[in-house]
Amino acid sequence: MKLKHFFFSLFMVVPATTWGQIDSAARDNGNIPSHESPSIGRPLLPVNAVIPMDNFFANSHYLFDKWVKGSVVSANNEMINNDNYYFNYDKVSNNLLLTADLKQIIEIDKREFKAFAFKDGNEEFFFEHIPLIDNKKFLQVLVETNKYSLYKWTFTKFRRNDNYSNLGVYIDINFYYVVFPDGRLFKKIELKKKSIIKNLFLEPEKLDSYFEAHPYNKVDEALLIDLIKYLNK
Repeated sequence: MKLKHFFFSLFMVVPATTWGQIDSAARDNGNIPSHESPSIGRPLLPVNAVIPMDNFFANSHYLFDKWVKGSVVSANNEMINNDNYYFNYDKVSNNLLLTADLKQIIEIDKREFKAFAFKDGNEEFFFEHIPLIDNKKFLQVLVETNKYSLYKWTFTKFRRNDNYSNLGVYIDINFYYVVFPDGRLFKKIELKKKSIIKNLFLEPEKLDSYFEAHPYNKVDEALLIDLIKYLNK
């Protein structure tokens, strides 16, 4: 599935005929906000929990420090793309979060979607469930073709301050995975030249050519993306 070609090209809500219902009594009592499609009169996504909005971004384990526009592909390959919805992503729990009123937050059931995308200004971020690599996590799509594909998973952990146990910072640790052209093999790759050469063993001549042309470039995410695109030519 090539997410980049259609995630932000649709501007309609697709009816979610199989998704669960929010309990109407709880909603009427104000415990759960109503996020209903005017045309079908039911929730667009199943709800795990509703989280208060107050001080929500006080910590930095979210992908964005604000709400952004987004799209979701359900487990049934149905697209949800609605300008009334705002999204964010919790990097610690790997939960997708949605709000329609900027007051309360809905945590979407992971079992009910297979991919999602965010748009923050001119930047777009695409995430997919890649069972070959991990059956539970969602990976960020960096390069996706019918040849080599590159994905990233960010592990976020809390590092406590040595002097104040209740203070600290969140640290991101990135892991990179390359799926080979047959779609049946993948390799975990570190941002090191040695690791790249060892794991991309099917392309020794192209690797030599690429690194000869970039002898002083830092081996970082940008170089790895550029290298995978070069291998796909």
